[in-house]
Amino acid sequence: MIPHNPNLPTIDPRLLVDSDGPHALADLLAQTGYVIQRRMLIDLKHVLRSGKPWLIEGPRGGGKTALGEALAKACNLPCFYLQGMQGLTLDDVLYTWDREGQNQWVRQATSSGKSLSVARAEQWSREYLVLGEALGAFDLAARCDITPILIIDEADKLQEHIEDMLLQLLGRGWAHVPRFGDIGIRDNGKWPVVILLSNDIRHDLSPPLRSRCLYSWLEPPTPREEVRILRARVPAASPQLLGSVVKIINCIRGIGGVTDKPGLRESIDLLTSLSNDGSITWSPELLEEHLCFLGKRVRDRSNLEKGVARLLQAIRSPHPDIDRWVESACAESISILEETA
Repeated sequence: MIPHNPNLPTIDPRLLVDSDGPHALADLLAQTGYVIQRRMLIDLKHVLRSGKPWLIEGPRGGGKTALGEALAKACNLPCFYLQGMQGLTLDDVLYTWDREGQNQWVRQATSSGKSLSVARAEQWSREYLVLGEALGAFDLAARCDITPILIIDEADKLQEHIEDMLLQLLGRGWAHVPRFGDIGIRDNGKWPVVILLSNDIRHDLSPPLRSRCLYSWLEPPTPREEVRILRARVPAASPQLLGSVVKIINCIRGIGGVTDKPGLRESIDLLTSLSNDGSITWSPELLEEHLCFLGKRVRDRSNLEKGVARLLQAIRSPHPDIDRWVESACAESISILEETA
């Protein structure tokens, strides 16, 4: 679990959406540098009002994980994180028992005069129960007046038995622990905000798991949306540099020889690196130096090296739409700074 900052107030996103509308939440997310797409904001509103888990699928590097992290940061909420991978166990997802602690308890209890049967019965107490990330999020929601965020990343890598472990929890809000009892919260209006993320590559998630969720497909941002996102994520970048990077990415996405097209993550990484380098003058050498941010396969890298002249031409040529979007995004940032000054 990533804890929240106890020195700052927490915000319940459900209450915020009900009282001030979804755009108030969008403004809060934007303060963290995350610009949420309109269709995703509408879906998030329904997720918060319904209490249901949210399954988001889409290509890698599009901002799926960043959305959950931004929600936790914007509202100052604790964030539980479960990474989908081979080898996950019941211990990681739901619970396990501190066997060493239990054994010590039994030894101490019997040495102090308790019968062995009583000592063994008392070892199944909350003190020795160790919760996994998923059940831990629901337990915190039940015990505290706070709304945790639970991110289940790369859910398409979950093995079938792990999906099965999650079905009761995501459908009812609680799980039964043998010898102890039920843990969680039945009122779905107080559940954690559960976000499952999938690149839809490894395997198809089961119909029972999908049926428990509201569903969204996160489309890659349009160039106009990408301008606003990059402006928010790398505010130190000059308008000229911002426009150049968007033109580069837009050009590469039109090159047929590049199989693994750069996503939003690549755009942010490239703009950040160039901005940190200070003022730059575009040249073939500078572009070739930064192709490691853009080509993620040997053939793609080779084709980009052959297309450096085309990329330079895209940078140096006016693009009325991109140029206008950059000007608008930068003017919007200036007005916000003036309002808060």
